[in-house]
Amino acid sequence: MPIIWLFMIYFFIKSKLLKKIIILFSFTFLLITSLPILSSNLNKFFYSDSYKISNNKKKISYVLIPTSGIYHDRHKNWHPTEESISRTQYGKKLADEFNIPMIISGGESGNTSFLSDKNIRRSKAANLISEYFSYDFYHIDSESMNTFEMAKNLKKSNINFDGPILLATNPLHHKRTILALKKQNLDVVIPDDYIKNTRNSYSIIPSINGFNSFNKIIYEFLGLGWYYLSGKI
Repeated sequence: MPIIWLFMIYFFIKSKLLKKIIILFSFTFLLITSLPILSSNLNKFFYSDSYKISNNKKKISYVLIPTSGIYHDRHKNWHPTEESISRTQYGKKLADEFNIPMIISGGESGNTSFLSDKNIRRSKAANLISEYFSYDFYHIDSESMNTFEMAKNLKKSNINFDGPILLATNPLHHKRTILALKKQNLDVVIPDDYIKNTRNSYSIIPSINGFNSFNKIIYEFLGLGWYYLSGKI
């Protein structure tokens, strides 16, 4: 967060006036970014209406579920994150609705950065989540550590994509995922009711949830920027 950088600069500034300006600006910034209505409006940048199923005339081939990490408890037991569970359950709902198989990808491994062995992280990210459910997955990608790797590995797989891929992920993640898949010449669509799965609030009362939503948006903007500059989208 930029606000952290400002606080770091604060301790190196001698001018009392400039310090007061930084404190005032920081407080104002925190207040504004904690307003749910701000995040809800910024979320619209990531909406991809043109990719909705209703705008597609081809038969959908698979449901793609990019997982969202795992975590371990104090007893060193591993669990899927709430977001991973939500995406997987939504993916199953879509698979049943359209009678098509599911693909689950490791995606970002979540809070496992302290592990030195990347193979451990990779195996846990997708395999653990697939074992958590009794669903019948057509393909389990346990190698991908991020959205770009997921798209690249799907392209290299032996899967016959004879139709568009239906995404089952957080709407905030749609734009980057769509662009990464399109870069690999993979066709993709999103559910018509994807906006219903977005926890938008137009409240003007500051809240922690509003601040957390804003942080996720900043992260996604940075991710899009990095993917663009590095030629991944």
